[in-house]
Amino acid sequence: MIPSLLLEDLRRRPDLFLWNGPISTSAIRKWEQEQSLCVPAPLVGLWTTQGGGDLFETETVLQPVGSQDSNLIEPVSRVYWSRGMNPEYYVFHTGVWCSMFRKMDGVMFCSKSPDFSRMVRLDDLNEWYGLLRAEYAERYLLSGP
Repeated sequence: MIPSLLLEDLRRRPDLFLWNGPISTSAIRKWEQEQSLCVPAPLVGLWTTQGGGDLFETETVLQPVGSQDSNLIEPVSRVYWSRGMNPEYYVFHTGVWCSMFRKMDGVMFCSKSPDFSRMVRLDDLNEWYGLLRAEYAERYLLSGP
């Protein structure tokens, strides 16, 4: 369930990505049950193939388990909750903006406003990666959509 454009960029420009490595589906489901939340299926797909990690130098995809606290969803989300983000959301990406999913149904959003007043609903990870890639395409000479 990795966005096709992300797969293409991984193939063409592996130097732009530093992944932590796959996470087992069982570890993700265990975390999901412990936290009583619904993780978006596309995000589970990304984690089970790549894990979390860094891309485009300044962007971080957080993960639920198996990494340093600075790359884990729970502690990073606590920081954002203390800054005013509704605790009904978990952050899964930080960088030029933050991306999150709603705990009760797994719907994904991004917010470019520091006070989270303008959250934009994302249809899927394709849309998320497309928005993120648009920020960096020219700088990294990424061709195509």
